[in-house]
Amino acid sequence: METKAKNPEEHIQDMLQAIIEKTQSIIKDSSKQSLGSLEYFLGHILEYCDDKKYLTDEWHIRTPRWLGEYGNTPEEEELLSDIYRLQKYIAEKLKGG
Repeated sequence: METKAKNPEEHIQDMLQAIIEKTQSIIKDSSKQSLGSLEYFLGHILEYCDDKKYLTDEWHIRTPRWLGEYGNTPEEEELLSDIYRLQKYIAEKLKGG
């Protein structure tokens, strides 16, 4: 059986879904330090995904300021890394560089 390669939009949707799931997992863990800002981020990323804003000029993902600062958990660091990977992929595949 032949597997069809995903187009960039499908790949972006998959990457966004992984970010959403990781964010939800961090929010559910009360030992994490998200302090409500990840709930705001989750709302933003869900809207971004639903409205397909990555196909528009308004494609930057607004992350909480503290994400990426000293003291983040490994899960938060992984989430930030996934966000950067997504932004790079969008820039390369949809925005031409």
